[in-house]
Amino acid sequence: MIPLIRKNVALNFPDWGVPGKAGSNIIVSELDWLSIHAASPSIRQRLLPAQDFDLVLVVDCIYHPSLLPALVDTINLVTTHNTTVFVVVELRSNDVVRSFLELWLSSGGWEIWRIGGNVLKVTYAMWAGRKKT
Repeated sequence: MIPLIRKNVALNFPDWGVPGKAGSNIIVSELDWLSIHAASPSIRQRLLPAQDFDLVLVVDCIYHPSLLPALVDTINLVTTHNTTVFVVVELRSNDVVRSFLELWLSSGGWEIWRIGGNVLKVTYAMWAGRKKT
């Protein structure tokens, strides 16, 4: 997905990456939540970007229950009350999605909204979340 996201950003911001130009503050990068979750606090600081995120996209990352704690932990680590999180998931297993949402909600201080319905008659779901202030 990363190359597609970069292509989309470049199409919308032709001067992307040029300091001072529109979109110059956009960073597209992969985040390995399993490595972050397993790392010690001092190593985590080296794995995470130093700046705050405005937007975190979680796309097609919810498929196995054993991965959920690391994912939710990482979402909490990289967000502030100014960050919006979008989660898009193919509905493979209702139980896994339900477990993810319960874990995310119970992780502290989140407001989460379901967005839209099915897309292109394929069973996907999307949620937006922000930490309460």
